Amino acid sequence: MIFDQYVNTDLGANGIAKYLENHGIHKIARQNGKNPLFDAALIRRIIQNPVYSGKISYGRRWTEKVHGTRNEYRQVKKDDYLLVDGLHEALVSEEVWEQAHVKVAAQAKKYEKVNRDKREKIHLLSGILKCPVCGAGMYGNKSIKKRKDGSNYKDFYYYGCKHRNMTRGHKCDYKKQVHEEMLDASVAEVISKLVSNPKFSDLIRNKINMEVDTSALDQEIDNYKIQLRKLYHNKDTILSDMDSLDYEDKHYQRRKTDLENHLYKTYDKIDDAEELLVSAKAKKRSLLADKITGDNIYKALVFFDKLYAQMNEAEKREFLSQLVDNVQIYEERKENGQWLKSIEFKLPIIEKEFTLSLDNDTQNETVVLLSQQKTR
Repeated sequence: MIFDQYVNTDLGANGIAKYLENHGIHKIARQNGKNPLFDAALIRRIIQNPVYSGKISYGRRWTEKVHGTRNEYRQVKKDDYLLVDGLHEALVSEEVWEQAHVKVAAQAKKYEKVNRDKREKIHLLSGILKCPVCGAGMYGNKSIKKRKDGSNYKDFYYYGCKHRNMTRGHKCDYKKQVHEEMLDASVAEVISKLVSNPKFSDLIRNKINMEVDTSALDQEIDNYKIQLRKLYHNKDTILSDMDSLDYEDKHYQRRKTDLENHLYKTYDKIDDAEELLVSAKAKKRSLLADKITGDNIYKALVFFDKLYAQMNEAEKREFLSQLVDNVQIYEERKENGQWLKSIEFKLPIIEKEFTLSLDNDTQNETVVLLSQQKTR
């Protein structure tokens, strides 16, 4: 059915996923999978898998090490691979499978981005903004509409729930398109009004250059260093004992074996202690780096109005990503025009509700500012 719909209709992967859902056709959950719906990504994998045409492929994917990591690997697709006839029965004819691949290639060419505009729109709150229905991230999109004469209306940018198109088999019924420019401005206005409050400004200034308590990590690092010195001493002692063994001693081989076993165990302990020491030092560096990042953001907050106005879109996005954990909105736009419900900051800023007036004095929006401490 999937191949038939894909080849003989204008439906794409998303359309077929919706078609299957509307007709009550669900997939069989495997392993720990709980989602019964077909999603567009799975439809694409099925269409591109030659096993459904009775073939077996070799070398379609290969595993490569992720550069800069120790034990991380990823799968990489190859265009050039071996395809042979399988012993299993084909579910679709080779002709249908080839037609599907022609359509896949045509669609890939249709949606290929050529000469990407360097001024491509950056959506400041993509992923940070949360859907009021399902809680998933909302992402920036562009709506393009044409006039009767064929010319385009002005581009309209909006935030939409990532699951509104049943991405990865998850379906959300929230179809609202939240005006991007309006919501971005509301978030900036909240932060601006917040930092202009004298009490808040004093609180932020006090946090800058506040000492970071690394005493526990310092003690942990010292303990590992002491432990390593003892282990190194034990290792040297064992090596010395091995050198002094008497070859003519009737228990020579047993003593040598015992010392070798002891040495191997000591080396294992040294490896463990060295890894723990490296880990503890990395935690301390990370803690100090977070403090530097936090100080920079706190300083930026103090002069928010001046700095934010001078930032380009990429800098604003980076700043908000460092500062804001999530933004919540109402399901429906309020009578005063506001979508914004609350903002939660990543840095420990304030631990109680803080009420601010947005746009007018007749309607107050309660913005909940929570401190989110990182666990280490």
